[in-house]
Amino acid sequence: MNRFILFHLIFSSWALPLPAQPLRAPVAAGVPVELQGVSSDMAAASKIVVEKQWALSGDQAVSAPLADDLAFFLQQRYLQLGYREARVDWKLSGARAVLLVEEGSRQTVGRITFTGVDPGRMDSLRSYLTRQTREREGRLAKNLPFVEGDLEAGLGLVVRRLQADGYLQATASDAVYMPGATPGSMDIAIDLKPGKLSVFPVLRVEGDASLLTKAAQEKITALAGQPYSEVRLENLRKDLKGDLQQQGRFAAEVQAVSQPGTAVDGKVPAVITIIPGEPFTVNEVRVADQLSKGAHHVAEAVFAAATGQTYAPETLDLLYRRSLDTGIFSRLEVEPVALSGHTLALSVSGEEALPRTLGFFGGYETFYGPIAGIEARHVNFMDTGNSLGLRAELRGTGANGSVQWADPAIFGSRNALGLGMALENFTFKDYTHDSAGLRGSLTRRINRRITAEIFSAVSLNTAESEVLTMDELGPDDYQTLTAGGRLILDYRDNPLNPRSGWLAGAAVEGGFDQGGENDINFLRTDFNASYYHPLGESWRFALGARASSLATNGAAEDVPIDLRLFNGGGTTVRSFAEREMGAASSRGSTPLGGLATSVVNAELSYEIIQNLEIATFADAGSVSREDSSSFRGEDLRYAVGMGIRYQLPIGPLRVDYGFNPDRQPGEAAGALHVTFGFAF
Repeated sequence: MNRFILFHLIFSSWALPLPAQPLRAPVAAGVPVELQGVSSDMAAASKIVVEKQWALSGDQAVSAPLADDLAFFLQQRYLQLGYREARVDWKLSGARAVLLVEEGSRQTVGRITFTGVDPGRMDSLRSYLTRQTREREGRLAKNLPFVEGDLEAGLGLVVRRLQADGYLQATASDAVYMPGATPGSMDIAIDLKPGKLSVFPVLRVEGDASLLTKAAQEKITALAGQPYSEVRLENLRKDLKGDLQQQGRFAAEVQAVSQPGTAVDGKVPAVITIIPGEPFTVNEVRVADQLSKGAHHVAEAVFAAATGQTYAPETLDLLYRRSLDTGIFSRLEVEPVALSGHTLALSVSGEEALPRTLGFFGGYETFYGPIAGIEARHVNFMDTGNSLGLRAELRGTGANGSVQWADPAIFGSRNALGLGMALENFTFKDYTHDSAGLRGSLTRRINRRITAEIFSAVSLNTAESEVLTMDELGPDDYQTLTAGGRLILDYRDNPLNPRSGWLAGAAVEGGFDQGGENDINFLRTDFNASYYHPLGESWRFALGARASSLATNGAAEDVPIDLRLFNGGGTTVRSFAEREMGAASSRGSTPLGGLATSVVNAELSYEIIQNLEIATFADAGSVSREDSSSFRGEDLRYAVGMGIRYQLPIGPLRVDYGFNPDRQPGEAAGALHVTFGFAF
């Protein structure tokens, strides 16, 4: 197969281009239209245009007006693709419309040059000039068609870009077109006259600016000396108003007035007027009558947290998201309504989602292999506001199923109760683990950024292996009872694909397991922290650190293998396959895990086009069979590598390859990981 591909590529590189041959053929079965004079290069595009317009017309037979419309739209498409001299005529032949095409030659955009501006701005200005064509033909389109109308519109965007950057008097000459070096291409030359740069002076503030937060006051100060634009001034006005409203001043107003025509020495006079108003308090929640009893229960319980409190949009946004997270609402609207005495009522309305949903899913991950499953959910179960979910999944490593019950506002409180039962079969390397468990949790969103959870669980477990020794496998028939808590601080801008902010969390879980030669008591602690920072529009830097430890009254071999801690994989040290870092079984094939792990990750990514990134990364981590006090620098293992990410609604699809720069005997040179979600 590889030889065939190589031969094909070599042959293609030496094949001589054949001239485009005009076609004379019907468009498609059922469409009584014939195309004449269409080259093979335009056959597919012409067919799409005619079939689309035929479908939109709704006609069952051709007519003169319809044939004229088809000819018009086909000619427009030719012009959009750079055929400046294209002409399309038509005639009727019996029950068929014949479109007569004179294509002419196709022209493409060649070299684009601007004079009068900093050369460093050329690339961005070129993107504005060709934006209309690229949006129509696709961002990755090469050899852009030369369309004068698009370029004229793009030239207007170039001028407006300069004006937005503070060059208020910016103008541009008419574009000059000339044949390019490549046959059929047209070079474009444009002379820009930016004029003098206009900037903001020290802004004059009227009203009580002392009510603004320090951060808001710094925004006013920072604007001085920046290039003037109405957009910047309007954004500042909105930020200042939002700052006052976050303090509960529902009726706050901020006015921003500038006079570009009276600029002195390039400084545009601008005045900010602050009318703060009084703080408002949320007094009641009004839920629309058309919503069901269960929806009423959830909305009233969730938004009750705002009553008696100073009005704060950030708090309402948190409660809004919490209401949507229940799955009961497909659309939700929350409007504050002013009452007497500086009080507010929250008017809650919207539409309820379908109560019952059934979904199928599938995919592939390097560790789990192929994945397929089914999920059913019933929200607002029996009009209580609670939800019931069932899930069954098959993986390359086994199968699992679960039943989940959730009360998003237990006893009308701000706490969410979750109860679940799960069954799992998991086969990895030389052992199989089966478990059945129950878990309960109580979760509270303390504010928009902080979430706390307490939980407990009980499980019945068996582990089998015909290869591992008892010390390697640990107890093979045991029960566990655990309880713990978790605290998460999330200051990321986006939980699925963060570009800025930070995340930190800590969890403590204590319990015991029975079934081995000795009952084991254990205390597990987990800590994690991540930091994300954008470097310009396309670059992003991320840094993460995690540490876990398992303190027990026994040795590592006394702990069941599935309770031990592992390292290596797509979210840890990426030069190792999942779990495969550290000690292995006597036959060397099954990772045995340990009682302590640590991981540090650093990643630099670049967005090639929207939603598509490439990244380079470095990881370091350790796994120890002893307690956490045994961490030493020589225990660290490393990974360096590159990856690609494609942003999906559920998070990024990641493909990473990590190289092992300090390879030990028996270890692979690196590992490939295909998975979903951000690495850390």
